[in-house]
Amino acid sequence: MIVFDLQSTGRSGLATLPSIQQVLDLEGVRRGEPAVLAGARNLGRTVRWMHVADRPRSGELLLVVDGALPPDGVRWLEDVAATGVAGVVIGCATVLPEAVVHAAQRLELPLVRLQREIQVPGVTEAVLALVAEGRLAESRRCEEIHRRFTELARAGAGALTVVSHAAAMARCPVVLENTAHQVIAFAPADADPGLIAGWELRSRQIAVSGQTGWDSTGWLVTGVGAGAVEWGRLLVRCPEPGTAHVVLAERAAGVIALDLLAHKDEDSRSRAQQALLTSLLTGDLLSAEFAARARALGVPLDESVLVAVVIRGLGDRAGDLLRDLACLHAVLDDGSLGVLLALRPDDDVHGLLVRLAEAVRRRAPVIVAASEPVTSVKDARKALVEAQQVAAAASGGRWDAPYVKLRDLGLHGLMYLLRDDPRVQAHVERELGPLLRPGHADLIATLRSYVDSGGNKTDAAAATNLSRQALYDRLKRVGQLLDADLDSPRVRASLHAALCAHDAIGHP
Repeated sequence: MIVFDLQSTGRSGLATLPSIQQVLDLEGVRRGEPAVLAGARNLGRTVRWMHVADRPRSGELLLVVDGALPPDGVRWLEDVAATGVAGVVIGCATVLPEAVVHAAQRLELPLVRLQREIQVPGVTEAVLALVAEGRLAESRRCEEIHRRFTELARAGAGALTVVSHAAAMARCPVVLENTAHQVIAFAPADADPGLIAGWELRSRQIAVSGQTGWDSTGWLVTGVGAGAVEWGRLLVRCPEPGTAHVVLAERAAGVIALDLLAHKDEDSRSRAQQALLTSLLTGDLLSAEFAARARALGVPLDESVLVAVVIRGLGDRAGDLLRDLACLHAVLDDGSLGVLLALRPDDDVHGLLVRLAEAVRRRAPVIVAASEPVTSVKDARKALVEAQQVAAAASGGRWDAPYVKLRDLGLHGLMYLLRDDPRVQAHVERELGPLLRPGHADLIATLRSYVDSGGNKTDAAAATNLSRQALYDRLKRVGQLLDADLDSPRVRASLHAALCAHDAIGHP
């Protein structure tokens, strides 16, 4: 078996047929001392056959064995290149005309001169054996592609998952766009995420005929849709697609169409934002890729002031209020609406948040939590996590401000952030243990009102709707259970911290 390294030619992971470089590396060809005169950067082109004649077909490697070129060598070379030939190997001991070499350079056509004679039958046989082995491997790869995407279809995989699998199998970037040429999903496969910078303009210049086609800019394109309904296109970045690339693109597009059909009543752009923010929170995206994908969705994050907002208790019913804002938004795991605002440096952040919060709270008495502004995309995840924590910690409280920030939560917010610390949990048990037993809920409520009032028994009685004597009796009982002097400010401060921590620990 002939084993060759696909990655050495810089080609896609689906490449199975040999490249021109691999042909030149064959022992029989090396004996001819091949000299690359033009098209060196295209030596990775796939060789579908070796042709010993002057009229090859697309993808074939033309071998001119006698070294004799037609009188008009330039015109001949241009005609050969027009057929889509992979490259030309000329066996001759003399120097080729400069005009022919310059023509090959202009056409970016690999032109190789053999400086010594070769055994043509043996070389041809070796190349064709390499091609045959590649075709067998290609067939196996196509079978693997069919199997993988059948499994994804059965599992009901979403578009983002399908795109990720396609890019991983092809080892090249894959883009899913809608009919407005906005990126719905993108998997870079180790390529520069900036590949989709200015995507809408670039995409509109990529045109192919038929359901599936290849554009000379290096994109294999296939339509995504069902019947007469077109949802968008799937684009695979491959300089020279083979059969496996086409099979992969079409199978991936088919599975994506099933997913879109199952969610036909949902906006594809909203689903893309959902996937993007979810990937940000899970840490699956680097900041550069996140910024590139957000930009492709029409939300530029670079040179922006970023503020994360979480609206707890309203789901996506506030989504229409965000239409005029540069932002990404998605429903988070707990049902809250997460929003990442991209503001200009001179925008009134506080004023905008107040207007947004007031508009939201006119619909329902919900919690609107906001992070501190950040100026780097690298801090976007931190801001969104902060807003989530503030929203969770603020739930159940009463807030006079339109929106809540971490600094507004005070001790309660601090204890929420520390709720998983064993030392904080131990403090709660140590300070409140006897009150946490069944049947003491009224005593805990009384103690809470008392410490919240700063030890003012009149205010505590009013807050609990108790008479002063009833309050005194309860506080006396609390003091006995806890073996604590409730008149001591130090004791009340410690109990206040314990109550805040207990609330945070029991918070969903």
